[in-house]
Amino acid sequence: MAPRALALSFLLVLAPQLPAWIQKDPGPKNQGGAEEAETCKRPQWDPRLQMVPDQENYKKNEEVMLSCPKDFQISFTHVKCVGKFPFISNGKAVHREAWNGRDSRGDWIRIQSNVECIDILQVVSESLEISSNSITLNWTCRLPDACEHVRARCRLEAHSSPPCEAEEVKGEEMLQGQEGTFTCPPLQPFTVYSVTISLPPSTVLYTRLLTTKETVPDKPEKLWLDPNTGSLSWKPLPSCKGKIIGYQLNITTRRAHDGSFLEFKQVMVNQSVTQYTPPRQTPGSKYMVTVQGLTAAGAGAASILEFQTYVSELQPYENVDNYCVVKGTLLAEEDAGKGGQAGEMLPQTLPVLESSGDSESSDGKEKMRLKSPAQC
Repeated sequence: MAPRALALSFLLVLAPQLPAWIQKDPGPKNQGGAEEAETCKRPQWDPRLQMVPDQENYKKNEEVMLSCPKDFQISFTHVKCVGKFPFISNGKAVHREAWNGRDSRGDWIRIQSNVECIDILQVVSESLEISSNSITLNWTCRLPDACEHVRARCRLEAHSSPPCEAEEVKGEEMLQGQEGTFTCPPLQPFTVYSVTISLPPSTVLYTRLLTTKETVPDKPEKLWLDPNTGSLSWKPLPSCKGKIIGYQLNITTRRAHDGSFLEFKQVMVNQSVTQYTPPRQTPGSKYMVTVQGLTAAGAGAASILEFQTYVSELQPYENVDNYCVVKGTLLAEEDAGKGGQAGEMLPQTLPVLESSGDSESSDGKEKMRLKSPAQC
């Protein structure tokens, strides 16, 4: 019995000198660490993400469903915690939580970056080009798998009315690939259209109202001269191709007998003016007047009117919209004291001569017909 007692006493003496790892209790503390390694805290991803179930901690391999607000998409709709794994940070080994996401094929892959709510399709704002008859933009798809059925279309938005009737734009285009350019079909100037890119059945990825640029207007109609007052008048232009900001008149004066130049005058009037009285016409002079509408894009096509004070045989003019002759009668010297000055035109209403374009076979002279002043 003595040897056994001696051995027991020897072990008791050595017990305080045993290594620490032999004395360590593997009980509750180690079990808690294992449990911590098998959970993940709620990830600090996009705050717009909605997680179901919604909780602060998730168990290892617990599947979580993700969703985003309307019109946004995410790369993973289902994720799960896979525990903590060692990472090297600043030369030191640290443990971080890791998550896997299920891709479109159903495979679980490691999530390498932040999970965000994103637009499936992005339009490069700097690429938007608008002209008077087209709208063009560049697009990029951030989730190629989700862009297989994306469609783009242009639609007429502003209600049109005569005389500015705009036609509806027909057709839409299916976008192909990860990026590209979308161009609306031919459009009309100064008209509001909507550009919409959507994912059927009802997800709108991009929509915007855009107005095509202005262009120069059509030429004014019904340009005529009142021979009683010498005033020029024209029909006001509608703002179909651009907002009418005024009218430009060019008046060129020449000698009737030889066509030599006498004077040029340019006049600008605002959009509410559709009548202008030029300076007093001189007998024996020929006038050419052009009237053009103005928009921000510039001057449009010109309406042309030529007329002259009648003092000699009428000579017809060509390539003009209208041709008028105002016949003036000179007062004789002996009548100068009877209400007028010598050489003045009498303010009388006279018929206007207009070339018919026909020729008489008998003498070869051009046939003329009378035209009332209201027709000129």
